[in-house]
Amino acid sequence: METPIRISVIIPTLNGLVHLRDCLPSVCRAVEKSPCAVEIIVADDNSTDATLDFLHNSYPQIKTVKNPRQGASSVRNAGVSQAIGNIFLFIDNDVFLEEDFFVKALPYLHTDMFAVASAGYNFHTGAQQDGLKLISFKRGFLRFTKNILNANLKPAESYASFGVQGAYFFCGKDKFTVLGGFDELYEPYALEETDLVYRGLKRGWEIAYANDLKPLHKYSSTINSKKSRRTKFLGRRNRIIFMWKNVSSKKFLLSSLIFALLTPLALLETLKRLKEIKRQREAEARSWTVSDEELLERCANYQRSIAREGGAAA
Repeated sequence: METPIRISVIIPTLNGLVHLRDCLPSVCRAVEKSPCAVEIIVADDNSTDATLDFLHNSYPQIKTVKNPRQGASSVRNAGVSQAIGNIFLFIDNDVFLEEDFFVKALPYLHTDMFAVASAGYNFHTGAQQDGLKLISFKRGFLRFTKNILNANLKPAESYASFGVQGAYFFCGKDKFTVLGGFDELYEPYALEETDLVYRGLKRGWEIAYANDLKPLHKYSSTINSKKSRRTKFLGRRNRIIFMWKNVSSKKFLLSSLIFALLTPLALLETLKRLKEIKRQREAEARSWTVSDEELLERCANYQRSIAREGGAAA
């Protein structure tokens, strides 16, 4: 007998009260219309804006947990620690869900799944900003920012993805547990979801792309600015951590080292974590079944097949 689907929605928040007030009603409406059991967990990253008081007073049915540490990885892991679902949905606190979100999601979900990526849309403009994710290699680092958007896909087809947008994606509990959750090496934020899913891809696990799931995102409003000096620094540091921890290709690693030398402060901060990076790399290497080059080739071939068939997946 197949195990029933139970979903735990994990919403991390840091001083995001204004976003929760706006977005939580849409999440609750989607839960009410869900064909399967769904719980909501708000994981608070030590907010100072009365978030927990608001939730306790206005949404007593929602579970809350306070992060004993602080950061984007540890706060999500804290939320998972209270979850009873066998599938997790990670969404940011500034995301609106469609009323039939879980109805449409159910065909993609099963207890042995790894991850499901959504088609994300900008709340302000209505334009699609996240789609079928692609992997590329540029200037010393693997990149996960390219998308094939729905306008270039056939609606009725099934598609794979080579990444997720951290603001809205599903992950199966069993495989999340095998991966050990989000890696807190990346604290306070940047690339934590990319690391999680890439480790799964290197194990040979697959990511489905649900092009009919269309959450609306206020777009990075929980991080002050994607262009801030701190965010840029963390992005550079965490790209180096990601490469040294997860990449087996000697050519790619040499290239990453050359480009890391151009950002000495980020390199220095990475070197402070070298012992832990090496420990995790050795543990991950025992589970690699797919090389970095093979993943890039698969992604490129998949992209070509979609273009060749005018939107039909291989």
